[in-house]
Amino acid sequence: EYKILSTRVRNVERALETLDPVEREIIQLKYLAKQKYTDIFIYLEMGLAKDSYYEKKKSALSKLARVLGIG
Repeated sequence: EYKILSTRVRNVERALETLDPVEREIIQLKYLAKQKYTDIFIYLEMGLAKDSYYEKKKSALSKLARVLGIG
Protein backbone atom coordinates (compact mmCIF):
# COMPACT_ATOMS: atom_id res chain seq x y z
CA GLU A 1 0.00 0.00 0.00
CA TYR A 2 2.87 2.42 0.75
CA LYS A 3 4.29 1.75 -2.70
CA ILE A 4 0.95 2.61 -4.35
CA LEU A 5 0.63 5.84 -2.34
CA SER A 6 4.23 6.76 -3.08
CA THR A 7 3.61 6.27 -6.80
CA ARG A 8 0.47 8.40 -6.67
CA VAL A 9 2.30 11.19 -4.87
CA ARG A 10 5.07 11.13 -7.49
CA ASN A 11 2.46 11.25 -10.27
CA VAL A 12 0.79 14.28 -8.71
CA GLU A 13 4.15 15.99 -8.22
CA ARG A 14 5.01 15.40 -11.88
CA ALA A 15 1.60 16.70 -12.94
CA LEU A 16 2.10 19.86 -10.87
CA GLU A 17 5.38 20.46 -12.70
CA THR A 18 3.43 20.80 -15.97
CA LEU A 19 1.62 23.87 -14.64
CA ASP A 20 2.86 27.41 -15.01
CA PRO A 21 3.87 29.14 -11.75
CA VAL A 22 0.54 30.94 -11.31
CA GLU A 23 -1.49 27.78 -11.93
CA ARG A 24 0.73 25.83 -9.52
CA GLU A 25 0.33 28.43 -6.78
CA ILE A 26 -3.45 28.43 -7.19
CA ILE A 27 -3.63 24.63 -6.89
CA GLN A 28 -1.25 24.56 -3.94
CA LEU A 29 -3.19 27.20 -2.02
CA LYS A 30 -6.63 25.90 -2.92
CA TYR A 31 -6.12 22.14 -2.55
CA LEU A 32 -2.71 21.25 -1.08
CA ALA A 33 -2.09 23.75 1.73
CA LYS A 34 -2.74 22.71 5.32
CA GLN A 35 -5.12 25.64 5.63
CA LYS A 36 -7.79 25.76 2.96
CA TYR A 37 -8.21 29.16 1.40
CA THR A 38 -11.25 30.54 -0.37
CA ASP A 39 -11.11 31.49 -4.03
CA ILE A 40 -11.60 35.17 -3.21
CA PHE A 41 -8.75 35.13 -0.69
CA ILE A 42 -6.44 33.49 -3.22
CA TYR A 43 -7.13 35.81 -6.13
CA LEU A 44 -6.91 38.91 -3.93
CA GLU A 45 -3.71 37.66 -2.29
CA MET A 46 -2.17 36.87 -5.67
CA GLY A 47 -3.31 40.19 -7.15
CA LEU A 48 -5.32 38.52 -9.91
CA ALA A 49 -8.55 39.73 -11.41
CA LYS A 50 -11.46 37.43 -10.57
CA ASP A 51 -11.92 36.32 -14.22
CA SER A 52 -8.20 35.68 -14.68
CA TYR A 53 -8.10 33.63 -11.50
CA TYR A 54 -10.96 31.38 -12.56
CA GLU A 55 -9.50 30.93 -16.05
CA LYS A 56 -6.13 29.92 -14.56
CA LYS A 57 -7.79 27.61 -12.04
CA LYS A 58 -9.85 25.90 -14.75
CA SER A 59 -6.79 25.55 -16.98
CA ALA A 60 -4.75 24.08 -14.13
CA LEU A 61 -7.42 21.54 -13.20
CA SER A 62 -7.82 20.51 -16.85
CA LYS A 63 -4.07 20.03 -17.26
CA LEU A 64 -3.84 18.02 -14.04
CA ALA A 65 -6.74 15.80 -15.05
CA ARG A 66 -5.23 15.17 -18.48
CA VAL A 67 -1.74 14.42 -17.15
CA LEU A 68 -3.13 12.15 -14.44
CA GLY A 69 -5.39 10.38 -16.92
CA ILE A 70 -8.62 11.29 -15.16
CA GLY A 71 -10.11 13.82 -17.52
